[in-house]
Amino acid sequence: MANRIGLSLLMLLCSLALSAQVPPDSIRIPQTKVKTAPVPTTPKVELQLPEAQERVYVPRQALLWSIVPGGGQVYNRRWWKVPLVFSAFSGVVAVLDFNQNNYERFRDAYQLELAGEEHEFSDLGYSADALRSLRNSFNKQRQTNYFMLLAVYVLQGVEAYVDTHLRSFDMDEDLSRWQLSPQIMPNPTPYGQSSPAVVLQFQYSF
Repeated sequence: MANRIGLSLLMLLCSLALSAQVPPDSIRIPQTKVKTAPVPTTPKVELQLPEAQERVYVPRQALLWSIVPGGGQVYNRRWWKVPLVFSAFSGVVAVLDFNQNNYERFRDAYQLELAGEEHEFSDLGYSADALRSLRNSFNKQRQTNYFMLLAVYVLQGVEAYVDTHLRSFDMDEDLSRWQLSPQIMPNPTPYGQSSPAVVLQFQYSF
């Protein structure tokens, strides 16, 4: 009985000694994989400014805008010309109003003078002929102002129309088409002798 207990203790000691000699690296501990949430990626947005398109100016549109004085200049974006147009109109209208008022005054005075009644020029001693002459003079100037007003109205429309055409004019800086060169030309004299003359020849190639 004692031999069996001793043998059992011996076997237990041997097994403990063998387990102590096993290297720790040989023991594999199962590793658990940790799942990480995917990082959201923001899409790349490329910001591009829209290209400015060159404006096309149509002469017909400029002419239609010119129905309103200064409208053609506004269409062509010639802002500095608008005050000039209105200044021209204002000047003609002011002179027209002056001549219109004086024409009506002398017309009424002439009619009252013929009727033998008093009028605003009676103290100045104007005769009927003088009143008629002054009336006709202011009437002529008044009619001239109406034509000037029409001319200013037409000119502002023509200016806007021509300006629109010139916007599409070729402003190429290439001067190779323009050629200016000296040329020697014969110059005969009455005595049969010829003396050469130097002239400048101008050429433009289309």
